[in-house]
Amino acid sequence: MGLLTQTFPQTPKNQNQIANIMKAEIKNGKLIIELDAEITNPKPSGSGKTLIVASSHGNQTTTAQVKGKPVVVGLNAYIKP
Repeated sequence: MGLLTQTFPQTPKNQNQIANIMKAEIKNGKLIIELDAEITNPKPSGSGKTLIVASSHGNQTTTAQVKGKPVVVGLNAYIKP
């Protein structure tokens, strides 16, 4: 019997929602990423092999810029059950 895929509660539907989930900035030569984390009740990944702590839900264009171009971030943080 397979595991049911659960939708992460903050799955973004549009660019405005992405901006509310993940923030990125470049400060003192470091890329700083701030992302909501699910630390009390991480949800299973699609495969069920890991528990998702935080996700950008794919590659997301941020407001951070390098050489005048937006930085794209794809981030997954997880734990093994």
